[in-house]
Amino acid sequence: MGDAITTPARTRRILALACGALALFALASCTKISQSTTPPNAGHSIPGTLRYADIEEPISFNPLLRTIAVATDMDMFIFGFFYNFDDKMRYVPELATVVPTYQNGGISKDGLTITYHLRRGVKWHDGVPFTSHDVVFTVHAILNPDNNLNLRTGWDQIRSVEALDDNTVRFHLKSIYAPAIATYFAEGGLYPVLPAHLLEKYPNINQVPFNSDPIGTGPFKFVKWVHGDRVELEANPDYWRGPPKLKRIIYKVIPNDVTILNQLRTHEIDAWFRAAVSLYPQIRELPKDGFRVELAPSLVYSHLDLNQKNPIFQDLRVRQAMAHAIDRAKILHNITYDVHVVGYADLPSFSWAYEPDVAHYDYDPAKARQLLDEAGWVMGPDGVRVKNGQRLAFNLAAAAGGKTGEAVEQYLQADFKSIGIEADIKNYPTALYFDNYARGGILQAGKYDVAWFSWVAGADPGSDESIYTSYNIPPAGQNDLWWSDPVLDRAERGALSTYDQRLRKKYYSIVQKEIAGQAVTIVVFFQRQIFITADGLQNFKPAPATTSNWNTWEWEMK
Repeated sequence: MGDAITTPARTRRILALACGALALFALASCTKISQSTTPPNAGHSIPGTLRYADIEEPISFNPLLRTIAVATDMDMFIFGFFYNFDDKMRYVPELATVVPTYQNGGISKDGLTITYHLRRGVKWHDGVPFTSHDVVFTVHAILNPDNNLNLRTGWDQIRSVEALDDNTVRFHLKSIYAPAIATYFAEGGLYPVLPAHLLEKYPNINQVPFNSDPIGTGPFKFVKWVHGDRVELEANPDYWRGPPKLKRIIYKVIPNDVTILNQLRTHEIDAWFRAAVSLYPQIRELPKDGFRVELAPSLVYSHLDLNQKNPIFQDLRVRQAMAHAIDRAKILHNITYDVHVVGYADLPSFSWAYEPDVAHYDYDPAKARQLLDEAGWVMGPDGVRVKNGQRLAFNLAAAAGGKTGEAVEQYLQADFKSIGIEADIKNYPTALYFDNYARGGILQAGKYDVAWFSWVAGADPGSDESIYTSYNIPPAGQNDLWWSDPVLDRAERGALSTYDQRLRKKYYSIVQKEIAGQAVTIVVFFQRQIFITADGLQNFKPAPATTSNWNTWEWEMK
């Protein structure tokens, strides 16, 4: 995808999209890997085997220790969640049999207790039965401060968890937490259930054999990790739904977008999920080579953040002028080949909480110049505006190496220059750009003026809280804008304090109007993901949530 992304899924897990793949902060662990690099079965399709590729390597196979998108895809093969999200953003029960609600008694009347009924007959890949004890252990592991998790947002609302019997588990919350169902062991909450019988003996799970030799309950078993080359999986014959239709999966690590495209053409691989938009002109020619190319809506939005610690951006007129200066149509056409679509706030049109009636600061350079004039910024002799001796100039940052992001920066720089604003481009390595507050990450420590990157929104809009509320300004949270908006804070708190979706929608309408109207973060477009799959791959259904691997047991390669 060529851009740098951040995401949560409820907690906006930071997904740095580096040069074509979603890459998040990942924590290294001890490894049990082979060094052979002989490519298996190159050059033709193999019935029963899926070979797909991307540029990122998982690094660790412990889902708690990394939030990299390609590894989340792997989690859907190997592990089990309470629920997956299908291609219509509906819950698909997995390890839990029903979705708790007030109506079915799964959520208590006071909203503070959630009871899950677990599926019987599920086994870990080593044959040990899956029980509620595994759920309790994993919750404790997530909350254990000695484990190197990146995020615990939402999970920290759990007061206690108890196993009522082998197939029933109950969560007691500190207060009503509206995104609970979408967070706790749901795909949107990042973390699947882990095996207690293998991990509970350790004081922490940061460096244990499991991290490179995982055992799950999912439709596929881990077989091999050939470092820097591939990961191999095989069908789990004891999967509770029955043996999957695919017999084997090979994930190839190919750190170059063009090489991936060439291996598709030669049929050395069968699929590329989330393909690079920069290659779309070549990608759309692939159907003649026996591939399907699908554009699917997503929760990923790309935006410009204006650091509120910089006095220049505290004037709404300046922010509005910058928004009016951006030629979205040109960016979408020239850089994304019209794959992506215009956006104005942080929720896509397919979200249940979407509010269409928000401010649109569309391309209008004359209006932008007028706003800057009104704000007292006078055009200087060098074409840069000045006010009280200060030039209207700042640094524009992005993650280095992201082709799409770097191209967008060039357009933004030119757009701003046309209205008298000087933006100097200063990019940073992805790891530094998205690093945490304690380690001086550029975004989290506020070491930037204006920043371009992307977020993957949560399946539940409650993920807004961690990035926009004043009580989540770093180091407390991920509000790297240093934005304090009482109207937004009240709406977020209101939306999180009820499970009533109709009432929550009213609160999120306010949130979206504040985000669009205040222009502290300027949403430019929502991404459509590009999925390339061989004609022989059947039953693949792209989904807009975190991953499209929600029904892998049904996939079939002819």
